[in-house]
Amino acid sequence: MPFEIMVVSIVAIVFGTGLLGLVLTGIYKLIKAKIDQGSGGSGEINPQFFKALGEFKKTTERRLANLEEVVSDIEEERYLVDDSEKSMPEIEIEEEEVRSSSKKEKDDDGNLRNMLNE
Repeated sequence: MPFEIMVVSIVAIVFGTGLLGLVLTGIYKLIKAKIDQGSGGSGEINPQFFKALGEFKKTTERRLANLEEVVSDIEEERYLVDDSEKSMPEIEIEEEEVRSSSKKEKDDDGNLRNMLNE
């Protein structure tokens, strides 16, 4: 038997087995649903379930509202910070050569420059 035919037959067997498993699982679920429907086990409506569902909905809505407030506050702060950074003038740093020449001219600024360098 050639190799190609053997590979095709193995793939077909695996695919067929999987398909058969899916069909049998579906038939089993249908039979089980029919049995459960006939016995009336899941036909009753539980009022406690709806009460718990309503409470869950309220708490979830409260949490979402709190999260939306936090996110909106963070976004407002970000916009305020971005705006204030744009309006502030930029600090320019002098080159070493400029500093040394200005030190000779002004000895009073020396202490301030040393403090800034630290």
